[in-house]
Amino acid sequence: MKKLFVTIMLAIFTGPVMAQNNPYKIVFDLSSGDTAVQSTLLRQLSNVMNAAPDAQLEVVVHGQAVFMFVKSKVFFESRMNELKSRGNLAYKICANAMKRLQVDAAQLIPVAEIVPTAMLELAGKQAEGWSYIKSGH
Repeated sequence: MKKLFVTIMLAIFTGPVMAQNNPYKIVFDLSSGDTAVQSTLLRQLSNVMNAAPDAQLEVVVHGQAVFMFVKSKVFFESRMNELKSRGNLAYKICANAMKRLQVDAAQLIPVAEIVPTAMLELAGKQAEGWSYIKSGH
């Protein structure tokens, strides 16, 4: 009986501690070309990084959001670079969206990484246990 009590107490008190050792893994889905939505996403990334510095974050970009990473159109480059330098953050840009929007890889800012398709990138992260967040207002 005493062994059972000790086992239960260990589970109660060490369970939360063990959970804190597992960093968050969050994939953000960004498709909006609206700079207000993009700004909100960058603020949310910063908030997560402040609260959980070990979090692994990835932003999967497709649709009109691709232009957020085009050199001649970029509005938030310094902010994106600053966030990237702070921790485990990747910006993944959909090659299919780039093709549809006639954006060449040479037009992208350096923090951008190209993936074949946004949908498979999102699905793959979710299959690996990452939390999914749809960016928006």
